[in-house]
Parts: sequence; C-alpha cells; structure tokens
Amino acid sequence: MPSPFDMALETYNVPPSDDRVTIVCLYCEKAQEVSRKALSVTCRFCNKSLKLEEIRFKEYQARRSIETCGVVTVEKKGHVVTDKIICGGLIVRGKLKVTGDIHSRGPVLVGPEAELRGSITAPSLAVGAGAILEGQYEIGPKPHASEMP
Repeated sequence: MPSPFDMALETYNVPPSDDRVTIVCLYCEKAQEVSRKALSVTCRFCNKSLKLEEIRFKEYQARRSIETCGVVTVEKKGHVVTDKIICGGLIVRGKLKVTGDIHSRGPVLVGPEAELRGSITAPSLAVGAGAILEGQYEIGPKPHASEMP
C-alpha cells in the first residue's frame, strides 16, 4: 500500500523540465530557470525586470532603449534609431543606428544589405558582403575578473 507521501507526489503536477528554460540576467549575469511561456520575469538575484520576448522591427521606429533576453531582429525594411540595446542576440537586415552601446549575449548577424552604426560588444559577429558598419567592436568572450591584469 502506497504511503500518503507517494500518493501526494503522484497527484502533484510538477512542470516537466522541457517546459522550463535557463536564461541569464542582462544586468547581474546570473543564470536562472523560467517558464518557456513567460514573456517577462523579475530576476531573483537583482530584482530587475527582464523581458524574454523576441523583438522584430519591420518599419521605422525610434526608441530610448531596447532590452530583452531574446533576439532583436531588424528586417530589410526596418529602420531603428535607439540610445542602447541589451539583448540575447541581434540580427540586422535593415538599418540600425545606436547612439550608445549594443551589448549582445549571443551572436550578432549582419546581412549583406544592412547598415549598422554603433559600438558593439558581443561573443561573435558575422557580416555579409556589402554591409555597412560604423563604430567600435569588441568581439569575443568576456575576460573573467581573475584573468584581468
């Protein structure tokens, strides 16, 4: 005969692990698990709000800042002007002008007809032939504090 504890485990619905995804906070850089369906969460460590959604720009837009753990995509007819971008990845097929910095935790992909103006920090950068780039680029993994002189 099963114990009451075993019966409780059988009736309790624990979300399956494929329903969860691990994200890294854009601000404190600590990993945490969140629901795959969540659009925004609050970081458990620094209490900052995090957007998890993918953002697509298909037309002209001006914004003060763009911040998401997801991928930011500027389509061919998209033209974005912003002060800063902090994102999980960046795809540029149109025009992107950033007066401040672009910090991407994932790869930055620049299409062959794209224009990208701004300073970028990212782990990798892929540029199509014919793209127009302007700014300062810091590409590669971040050095750990212990490795710095």
